[in-house]
Amino acid sequence: MLLNLPKVVKPIGARLLSGARAACLGVDVYPSDFASLLKECKSANTVHQIHQQIIASGLLSLPTPLLSVSLPALPSEPFISPRSLGTSVVASYLACGATDYALLVLERVTPSPAVWWNLLVREHIKQGRLDSAINVSCRMLRAGTRPDHFTLPHVLKACGELPSYRCGSAFHGLICCNGFESNVFICNALVAMYSRCGSLEEASMIFDEITQRGIDDVISWNSIVSAHVKGSNPWTALDLFSKMTLIVHEKPTSERSDIISIVNILPACGSLKAVPQTKEVHGNAIRNGTFPDVFVGNALIDAYAKCGLMENAVNVFNMMEFKDVVSWNAMVAGYSQSGNFEAAFELFKNMRKENIPLGVITWTAVIAGYAQRGCSHEALNVFRQMIFSGSLPNCVTIISVLSACASLGAFSQGMEIHAYSLKNCLLTLDNDFGGVDEDLMVYNALIDMYSKCRSFKAACSIFYDIPLEERDVVTWTVMIGGYAQYGDSNDALKLFMEMISEPYGVAPNAYTISCILMACAHLAAIRIGKQIHAYVLRHHRYESSAYFVANCLIDMYSKCGDVDTARHVFDSMPQKSAISWTSMMTGYGMHGRGSEALDIFDKMQKAGFVPDDITFLVVLYACSHCGMVDQGLTYFDSMSADYGLTPRAEHYACAIDLLARSGRLDKAWKTVQDMPMEPTAVVWVALLSACRVHSNVELAEHALNKLVEMNAENDGSYTLISNIYATAGRWKDVARIRHLMKKSGIKKRPGCSWVQGQKGTASFFVGDRLHPLSPQIYALLESLIDRIKAMGYVPETNFALHDVDEEEKNNLLVEHSEKLALAYGLLTTSPGCPIRITKNLRVCGDCHSAFTYISKIVDHEIIVRDPSRFHHFKNGSCSCGGYW
Repeated sequence: MLLNLPKVVKPIGARLLSGARAACLGVDVYPSDFASLLKECKSANTVHQIHQQIIASGLLSLPTPLLSVSLPALPSEPFISPRSLGTSVVASYLACGATDYALLVLERVTPSPAVWWNLLVREHIKQGRLDSAINVSCRMLRAGTRPDHFTLPHVLKACGELPSYRCGSAFHGLICCNGFESNVFICNALVAMYSRCGSLEEASMIFDEITQRGIDDVISWNSIVSAHVKGSNPWTALDLFSKMTLIVHEKPTSERSDIISIVNILPACGSLKAVPQTKEVHGNAIRNGTFPDVFVGNALIDAYAKCGLMENAVNVFNMMEFKDVVSWNAMVAGYSQSGNFEAAFELFKNMRKENIPLGVITWTAVIAGYAQRGCSHEALNVFRQMIFSGSLPNCVTIISVLSACASLGAFSQGMEIHAYSLKNCLLTLDNDFGGVDEDLMVYNALIDMYSKCRSFKAACSIFYDIPLEERDVVTWTVMIGGYAQYGDSNDALKLFMEMISEPYGVAPNAYTISCILMACAHLAAIRIGKQIHAYVLRHHRYESSAYFVANCLIDMYSKCGDVDTARHVFDSMPQKSAISWTSMMTGYGMHGRGSEALDIFDKMQKAGFVPDDITFLVVLYACSHCGMVDQGLTYFDSMSADYGLTPRAEHYACAIDLLARSGRLDKAWKTVQDMPMEPTAVVWVALLSACRVHSNVELAEHALNKLVEMNAENDGSYTLISNIYATAGRWKDVARIRHLMKKSGIKKRPGCSWVQGQKGTASFFVGDRLHPLSPQIYALLESLIDRIKAMGYVPETNFALHDVDEEEKNNLLVEHSEKLALAYGLLTTSPGCPIRITKNLRVCGDCHSAFTYISKIVDHEIIVRDPSRFHHFKNGSCSCGGYW
């Protein structure tokens, strides 16, 4: 038994020392000994020690003449040449991942076999060192080794993944010089390389040459189809796939090739929402037996989801024998894309219950679903869970989370997401975008978030850090939209001019146009609005979204005081959406043209549109602003009786405003008491406004107290109660309100009016004397006041909220901003042209009376817009009919 005991094998370190000692003692050490030692090495350090011993033994440095001589083997040891020993060292270094050492050795082996260079190139690609892989291939050429049909596909793959068109085209030249242009494997690699470098034309040329030579195979077709899908040419991809199914079936194929063909073409079907083609590909997969494959099933789920056929996607999902994480992700993403968020959330919860791994696509789909649905708090909560789970977000996740922050105005959370993106390398810190679209998408989302959080300093900092030539239409649009909605609309107009200016002019899309029209509407800048309208008519790129742009034009013209042109745009629309009808009704309502608003409401129903709660809100608003009390109350009652709609607090506010404006304060108060929900601030403001018109001090005080309890009071509310006290002569109460405002830190906004003249827009504050034409303005006003006093105008001094004598009150009333703007308009506007004035506060009652008289003696229609409505003064009357 003792004879059968296993032999004790020396550790490799001991054998190495004994070999070194033998060499020192002059004992022969054979190359085969080192070769066997190299095979057993497990670390680069050990290989390095053996390598040193080989060099010290002179086994890599036989005289050059002997390298070409075939030496006989010794009786006891096989002969190993220096080249073989050198490649053994290379192999050992490669096995231990020491590619740099392997390269140094390989360059000194003469001649060096191409197979080891190929392995080196592959190892660099596997490690993601694409530049190094290309560098190795160049050093291979310098070492005198000719690349073979295995080398070039690997190198072309590295060029494509970088991507580097310059390097790829250089190797293309090498391929032609070395006679590889007829090798189908290398030609397929060329097609893939040019495709990844974005050179679809060159890829197509190579493919055409392959087919002309008749050397094409299924991989060639798969490569060109994939190239067109990625190059945003889905129709071309589908056409090529159809030809492929007719031609390639005669050529030998593998099941894997068939699977790749199906998986390649389905994204094109999905992007086009091409239902017949998707079903045709599905049938093809069933016929050739590739359908049960998980990759094909996942691609089908994605394609059906993008086509809006979630029922088909569910059927595919249920029929799959094996489902991986991608399958579940595709289903969640499909539900989210189709707007069926309930199903997406339910599937998400089930995945968590069953401990199915959640990929970044699943997390992102759920976060995006919550964000799009307006559930921003839930979106942020899911994002926190994602981070805690260890799943790393991608750029799409960050964009969705930033959208949620923007909706909430969550500035601090948005800053945290920004910092997280920088920390985790989801954003570059410098200005070199290098064509990375994901970076720009995240920067656009950051600009949008900071703008909606009203942090324009941060938004501008990011915007101007993006090089001018790198900004796309989304970059410009989010910045312009931020200014238009939450900032200074004048800045939005300036930015739009920069956007379309050369040399890096960017063509605005429909969303940009809507944002700039919104800015024009805010400023009542009808002249610029007309220029934008003309721009839209000249450029036919907006035809696909014509009704969307037209709705914005209706809104712009209505808010700029030209409701007739808004109606012309409305009538010229070939197709109208519910928003189109509602916008037109709103326009008529704010101009006091209630009959036309109700006529639009009737036509809307005849066109097949069913009114919703927003439509009724507009109808009630229109009735309220033109004194149509009975009609308005009828519509209010019909909401629940005829349309099954439950009135919300906003509808009650309109009904209360309708009653209160007409003097029915008792019924308005009873309606407040009978509300099925707690009255909101809008209700109390409506009641307070009516109390000013009808001088009901007691009810006004009650309404203000309710606003104070709700922390909803503002300078407008205090100004209204001050007006009511001043009208009643209760100057001590006026002083008390002023003290209360000062104590609460509430400042009354100064009245400001602006008017468009021939030389641009001029703005005026109360008592403004800074304008160069101030002497002429005040002189004209004095003349006009004298003339209308002779006609019966009596200044309403109760609107001068100061306890001073009547003469001083008269002087204070003359200095109101809207009167100054009118005088400027009369001085600078051609006879017969309308004068358009916009005021940031409610029009003063005395100014309203004065404008009514002035409209009798001037050859202009005076159009005044305040935050509530429009007043058209013409021939001694106003469009409001006293309901304002």
